[in-house]
Amino acid sequence: MLILLAVMIALPAFVMGAEIGFAFGARSGLIVCLAGGGLLGLLAAMTGAAGALRRRTTYELIGDAFGRQGARLANAVLGVSVLGWFGVMSTMLGHALASMGAGLASQPPWVLSLVGCVLATATAMAGFRALNWLSTLTTPLKILLLAWTFGAAMRDGSGAVDRLWSHVATGSTSLGNGISMVVGGLIVGAVLSPDVCRFAISPRRAAWGAGLAYGLGFPLVLVLSGAPSLVSGERDMIKIMLALGLGLPAMLTVVLTAWSTNTFNLYAATLVGKTLAPRWSDGRLALIAGAIGTAAGLGGISQLLLPYLLWLSIMIPPIAGIYLVNVRLGSSAAADRAWHWDAVAAWAIGSGWAALAPRWQVSLTPVAALDSLAVSAAVYATLRLALRHRRALAQ
Repeated sequence: MLILLAVMIALPAFVMGAEIGFAFGARSGLIVCLAGGGLLGLLAAMTGAAGALRRRTTYELIGDAFGRQGARLANAVLGVSVLGWFGVMSTMLGHALASMGAGLASQPPWVLSLVGCVLATATAMAGFRALNWLSTLTTPLKILLLAWTFGAAMRDGSGAVDRLWSHVATGSTSLGNGISMVVGGLIVGAVLSPDVCRFAISPRRAAWGAGLAYGLGFPLVLVLSGAPSLVSGERDMIKIMLALGLGLPAMLTVVLTAWSTNTFNLYAATLVGKTLAPRWSDGRLALIAGAIGTAAGLGGISQLLLPYLLWLSIMIPPIAGIYLVNVRLGSSAAADRAWHWDAVAAWAIGSGWAALAPRWQVSLTPVAALDSLAVSAAVYATLRLALRHRRALAQ
């Protein structure tokens, strides 16, 4: 749970918390955060339990469902996603540190980003044990820093609490769209929960750990970062902390969030690389992944953030629906084949639904990512059961 929390307490979550607060206000925003977190917690509980049950990483579970070559394609998509996030986070780190004073502002942001990339790469090369220690040490500290900022904002001037609850929403966004924003912003992390939860003592404990992290921990992060924005009128969490005189806590928050989140991104990328190049050492794969992610960040991938997030929301959620159904139904009779076309077809249909359904104004739930996951799971289960029935008749 601490590792998963370490990943989600990050600069993008601070931005999301502020945006939700301004768009919905305190009361409706709280409903959006809790509802979105609840859906994420349910999904993460299922994926985490699947990892603990099979003692496999996300990418190995994908291999069971998609076949050897099919898994290479699906895992490549996930690998690109986590390396892209590594690049985005490194860029955000550089710009955030550069805004913290004359000393840091005199340094080019790319230099600060590069230092953060080197730190995360070195930690990821040490493997899961280093990620575990980093999360255990930094997660409570980051929660404390957020709570400190929240408390300082509530005590800053008169009427802070009144300003919080009396804020008028700036937009006409529906609650469903807000919930979709929360779920879509972190659904990739929920899909990757088996990477951590495979080490849990039991599937039940994995489900509780992942469910609590996403279902309660993530809404708490959004509330603690969104409330100071409503009180101060400032959307940038780091600027709020600096205005409150929390210079050192602000710097610690930026560094620790980027460090832990990007270490996990590289750890996930290393697990992807292990399925593509199983003979290479973990340290070598982490170094290569760090170099690629650093190049992406310094090359300006953050400027493509919105198209990148759209691509993730279309391609990745259906993968979770397929491997969850495969865990439930058990490996197919053709488990050793290079391609499992039932899984590939379900992935294509689920992704197609995510891309086209909004244009058709058709939805199963208020959350497009969950729609694509449900469609892919239903299609895959139908194909698997139909093939099983066909084999039974043939015998």
